[in-house]
Amino acid sequence: MLVRSRLIGGAVAVVIVTAVIVTACGSTDSSRASSEIGLGLDVDGVEQEDDDRPGIDSADQRPITTTTEATTAPEADTATTTTTVETDSSTLVATARDHVEWLEPFDEPDGRPMILPYGMPNPHQFGGPLTLMVVSGAAGDEWVEVQLPVRPNGRTGWIRTSDYTFSETRRRAEVDLGSGRVAIYEGDDLLASSDAAVGAEETPTPLGTFSVTAKRPSLPEETWLGPWAIVLSGYSEVLESFSGGEPVIAIHGTDQPELLGEAITFGCVRVPNDVVTFLAEHLPLGAPVEISV
Repeated sequence: MLVRSRLIGGAVAVVIVTAVIVTACGSTDSSRASSEIGLGLDVDGVEQEDDDRPGIDSADQRPITTTTEATTAPEADTATTTTTVETDSSTLVATARDHVEWLEPFDEPDGRPMILPYGMPNPHQFGGPLTLMVVSGAAGDEWVEVQLPVRPNGRTGWIRTSDYTFSETRRRAEVDLGSGRVAIYEGDDLLASSDAAVGAEETPTPLGTFSVTAKRPSLPEETWLGPWAIVLSGYSEVLESFSGGEPVIAIHGTDQPELLGEAITFGCVRVPNDVVTFLAEHLPLGAPVEISV
């Protein structure tokens, strides 16, 4: 169940290898086959067909010149207005311009092109623009360092700022594996929190700070995912593959709410369906997601 409260505190040749990206979702219950619970899409740059599924506008990121404003959280159980507080905890987000076809990072400014284990296209294979979390540098620089949404987890590279637009977000999510809880913040204000199901002991949810790389609305038959999958830049560190592709981690809904609070998944984080809808609406692409114990 969704809970809200106010908490005051604070021209380059790059080798591209095609891969299939699949979220390591679902239960470790052997009665449900991995081919049924995988979320896979080829990253070969094929245009995705339009459909009737709901969409989320990527304009929920603030331009870098925008000041902090009061925000009103949407209704779930009860309506609550939360006012943000000034803090330095903003995250710079890089969004690929339309002419960018693939992620092409460098090992340092004006350095050598990095060879990635598989291609990351623009738009993202799960929809929406290629969006990266900046870890070093400013929008006015010629180069910034970004977290790369590839394996191994935490890998970084440098991109030319002329190929990207920039925004800032003060929103972030925290996943506490020990307590089985997910919380969403704006600065130091708690917007929402919820019970969550996390990775099983043999397929744990990876630790670290990742970012939101895509928001994928589920197909009607994908009831195990709930209405949305919030795809992250991290991957399972114990699974080589999942359902035929790379085992990328996501936060998604569930058709088994009675299992929330347990450690049972292949590495994904499950939350109630109203909570994942809240995340899809209010956690922008590029926002950080910290997973800790």
